[in-house]
Amino acid sequence: MRSPVPSFPSGNSGKQGTGPGTIETSVCDLVLLSWNHLEQTRPCLETLFRTTQTPCRLLIVDNGSEPGVRAFLAGVKPQGAIQEVVLLQNASNEGFPRGMNRGIRASVAPFVCLLNNDLRFTTGWLEEMLEVARANPSVGVINPVSNTFGNVQPFGVSLEGYAERLRERRGQFTEVGMCIGFCFLVKRQVLDRLGGLAEEVERIFFEDEDFSVRAQRAGFQCVVAHAAYVFHAEHQTVRKMPEREAVFAKNQRWCHARWGRWVRMAWPRFTPVTAGSDELRRWLEELLGWARRRTHVYVYCPMPGRMTRDALFRSVGLVPHADVVWRPISAAGARWAAAGHILKRRKKRFDIIVAPEERWGRALDRLGWVHRARVVPAAHAEELEAQWERSRSRS
Repeated sequence: MRSPVPSFPSGNSGKQGTGPGTIETSVCDLVLLSWNHLEQTRPCLETLFRTTQTPCRLLIVDNGSEPGVRAFLAGVKPQGAIQEVVLLQNASNEGFPRGMNRGIRASVAPFVCLLNNDLRFTTGWLEEMLEVARANPSVGVINPVSNTFGNVQPFGVSLEGYAERLRERRGQFTEVGMCIGFCFLVKRQVLDRLGGLAEEVERIFFEDEDFSVRAQRAGFQCVVAHAAYVFHAEHQTVRKMPEREAVFAKNQRWCHARWGRWVRMAWPRFTPVTAGSDELRRWLEELLGWARRRTHVYVYCPMPGRMTRDALFRSVGLVPHADVVWRPISAAGARWAAAGHILKRRKKRFDIIVAPEERWGRALDRLGWVHRARVVPAAHAEELEAQWERSRSRS
């Protein structure tokens, strides 16, 4: 029997006064989880205080750090827009979900942002995420852009300089299949609906994926805000954990048992798409439908002009999705080009190949010993659905 996901009392949209020492102007409660590694926590707090411009309350949850770290955290004082600092001290290391849930229970603001202690913040990081959240009612969970997603500043450019370049994309965001728990902003109504992180996860790994799926099932989108940048010195707290791989594998099995495994789907198209057309919108909506079901959709299709994938989505009024991965091919010899890309894939092979033409599909099916995927004609919707279900359930 699964242990329940913790539920918490509803927040009061920033009207605090529910206990001593709270402030009434906090727009966002920042929940920072700490466990030793003061060499990471110091610069994390320094950049957090320096760059945060919105009235906030900082809730530091310490997971049983050594005495020197506890003493340092007890001396952290409010600065700038961070108007209050509250230390929630755990006697021992309770793991990521339980630690964060203690901070969530203590939060009351209309937004809550969960933070690792190995982050470096840049000016406007929180304000941009808040702006995206406020402007888009369907958005519920938000990540900033980060090196975690491969966004690294060029050689010779500072983090602030790189963040300044990204600010040209204010208001823009990409939908994602899941938000990663190193730094994510959550609306109060999402927490009211879902509760906190699942505590049956052992210490760390996959609690963020589970939360993201639950948020999506409740009708909220998970997104990355393009103009907010946070650097992440990744995995500092678990890098030396000897049982790391075993814990990762155990929690992955738990997540897959609960939500199914991710499916990888190749979806070629041999004729160019027309930007802004109704046909393009219908096709992209179909691809989005699969991407929102824990599916990585790889598109092999000629790209009109020099357009990007994001520009194509926006040409028909849609928000791009990170799990619709576009691989442009030449219109001349498109059938051969798409087949070549699919057959050359060795790592993380496709589960399903969607064939736009039955003759091409039969040819790919005869090469199943190479690609090891099931080939399904695009017109056979019921067969595609059945094959997807088998793929997600495969161990």
